[in-house]
Amino acid sequence: MQADYQGQPYPQAIYGTSEIILRMFGRDHHRAATIKPILTLKNPDGDTIATMDEWADDWTDTPEAKA
Repeated sequence: MQADYQGQPYPQAIYGTSEIILRMFGRDHHRAATIKPILTLKNPDGDTIATMDEWADDWTDTPEAKA
């Protein structure tokens, strides 16, 4: 998972082996954060499978990517 924070030159990377846990962590962090990051969830091949922008409440899946 990648987290892009406004004003930061580089995104932060969070690694995990469970897509479910990464989705839960990202959603919970996003809801609790004062400064909302843009989150991108990628599969092991580097393809984007879901995103969450700073205004979102939950993940938006990318239909063409596979987990």
